This record gives sequence, structure tokens and C-alpha cells, in this order.
Amino acid sequence: MKEDVKMINNSNKIFSKDFIQLFIINITSMLTFYSLMVSIVPYTVDEYHASTSMAGLVAGITVIGTLISRFISGYLISIILPKKILVFGMVFLIPVLLIYHLKFDIQYLLLVRFLQGLSVGLVGTVTNTIVVFIIPGSRRSEGISYFSMSTIIATAIGPFFSLLLIQYVDYSILFWIELVIGIIGFIFACMVNKEVIVINDYKLDNKDLNIKAEPFLNKFLEPKVFGLALLTLFVTFTYASLQSDLDLFAQDINIGTFASFFFLVYAGVILLSRPFTGRVMDIKNESYIIYPSLIILAIGMLLVAFMHSGYVLLIAAIFIGLGYGNFQSTIQSTIAKAVCTKRLGQANSTYFIFFDLALGIGPYLLGILVSFIGFRFLFLIMFLIALLGIPFYYFVHGNKVKLKITN
Repeated sequence: MKEDVKMINNSNKIFSKDFIQLFIINITSMLTFYSLMVSIVPYTVDEYHASTSMAGLVAGITVIGTLISRFISGYLISIILPKKILVFGMVFLIPVLLIYHLKFDIQYLLLVRFLQGLSVGLVGTVTNTIVVFIIPGSRRSEGISYFSMSTIIATAIGPFFSLLLIQYVDYSILFWIELVIGIIGFIFACMVNKEVIVINDYKLDNKDLNIKAEPFLNKFLEPKVFGLALLTLFVTFTYASLQSDLDLFAQDINIGTFASFFFLVYAGVILLSRPFTGRVMDIKNESYIIYPSLIILAIGMLLVAFMHSGYVLLIAAIFIGLGYGNFQSTIQSTIAKAVCTKRLGQANSTYFIFFDLALGIGPYLLGILVSFIGFRFLFLIMFLIALLGIPFYYFVHGNKVKLKITN
């Protein structure tokens, strides 16, 4: 058998043409996802005269689609040329975005949202898997940190501009813009050279992958990274609380105007810090980032819990951006290092399933909790969750890091 992985990028350069193409593909698909995630709620209420709970279901059903897609995409990457999956995902996304213009009943809208989740989940898993093979091995963590900025930019810009846009134009204009963004992503998917994303330099078959011998679920998930994925789910509840309850809390204490800038500050801090933290992980190891990130995240959640002014909220955004933002990318990089090449697709699927699950069920569960304990106690609990992430990380991975380095 030949070498396990055909490294496409033999130089020390991160920003190759292929890297940039994959970055654009990921950011376009994520932009359509996150921009419609927030604007679809008022659209459902205004155009379908639905209740707020039904509108919440319409917004959140995409997460179910992404979870299903994440589950199967890791396996598909191992048996189908990744470029085919990538192009199919973007081809599938374009008509889904187009049929937003059709208006039937609420069940139809739920179906459209679900189909978009399937497409975005597929594209996101594939791009985040194959980009590893065009990043120089010595700069892998740094490269993943740069690439993950595509999602961060989408989460900041998408909701901000979509909510701004629907204040001045009809929803149909928003849907046309989403379609154009999807077409741009499709064009770049077609431009990707198929040789760039051939994961192995030999043809994968059932014998190579031991498909018949392994447990059924192992075809789709990677058990080796369950601990890190579970840690991701656990800590991501802190971010889910911000998505679901921060704006309501800010309005409750009369600093609502500052809440709209929270996620812009959060994203800006990540964009500035991730290249540095990724490089530290490459030179040192992941624990140099994970432990400080969880402490900084805890401080940020504590500031939110006790805030009384908008300036404290923005300071908290800096801490949370440094903390959670770098925790997320470092865990993703750690998972990429923890498995062999042939299992990277399943490992990424496992990571994204747990990540999406936290963002999908977190707002619902925390919304129930906050009705009993209030906003301040909710964010105090998030402070404790961030702190508990420290021993959690130690037991699932941190205590093994030194052994890995010396071997």
C-alpha cells in the first residue's frame, strides 16, 4: 500500500489558489445559512401569519437537515471523489434558494428549510475536511484557524446585513441576493481541481477501509474523537445562550442598542487572534490554547451575568471572542490531528454533529431554563460550564498531550 495521504501542498504556503477557492465556497454556503436563520423568523410571521413558536421551528429545522447531512457526509467522502460531493452540494443549494420565492403553506416552507440544511451541512463538512490536505503539515493548525474564519465572517455579516436589508426592501430581494451568493459558490466549486481533493494516492475500496469488518456506526462517526466532540457540545452551550438570550437580556436592562454590536466585536476579535493562536498550537500544542481559552470564556460569561452597561457587554464580547472563538478552532484542529487520513471525514462529521446539536437544541433548552431562573443566573451557569470545561478537557485529552509530543 502506498503512502496514507497525498499531500497536495508541498510548500510552506497556506494561501494557495485551492485554499482560497474552498474558503469562498464555504463562506458563500454559510452566508445563505446564517443570514436566513435570523431573517426567516420575521418572514414567517409576516408572510405566513404564523406564531412565534412556529417561526422558531421554521428557523431551526435547518439544523436537523445539517445533522443528517453531517452524519452521512464523512462516509461519502471516503467512497466518492470529494469534488463530486462538493459540486452536488452547491448544485442542490441553488434550486433550494430559488424556490424560496414560491409561497404555498407552512409545511412547504419547512421542507425548503430542511433541504437547505441538508445542502449546507454537506458542503461544510466536505470543505472543512479536504482543506486539511492543501495546508502545509507544519502549519496545519494555523491554516485551519484561517479557514474557519469563513464561518465566523458568515455568522457575523450574514445576520447583520439580512436584518438590515429587510428593513428597507421586500423579502424577495433578499432571496434573490441569496441565490446570487449560492451561484458564486457553485462557480468556485466547479473551478476546484479534482486532483486537489483526492484524499489518498491510491483508490479507496472496501478492503482498504475495512468497511465490512467495522461496526456500522463507525462508517459514519469516529469513536476516537467522541470525548473532544462531547466537550465541544458542552462548551458550545455557552455560545448558544448568547444567540438565544443575549438580546432579550440586553433589552431587559435597557442596553439593547449595544447588543447588535456584540457579535461584530466578537467576530472582529476572532479574526485578529486566530492566526496567532493557530501558530502557537503548531509550535507548542493544543493545551497552550485550550486552557487559557476556557478561563477567558468564563470571565466573559461572568461579565455578561453581572453587566449593567453596554460598555461592559462589549468588553465581554472581547473576552468571549478570545475564549470561545479560539477554543472552537483549536478543538477542530485537534480532532484533525487525532485520526488517520482515511478517518478524517468521519472525524469532522462527528465534530460538526455535536457542534450543531448544541446550537440546535441549546436555545430551546436554555429558553425553558431562563423562564425559571432569569437571565443573570442563566449566564452564571454558563460561567460554571466554561470552568467545568477545564477538567473535562484534561480527562478526555489534555492529560495525553505530553505523551503525544514525546512519542
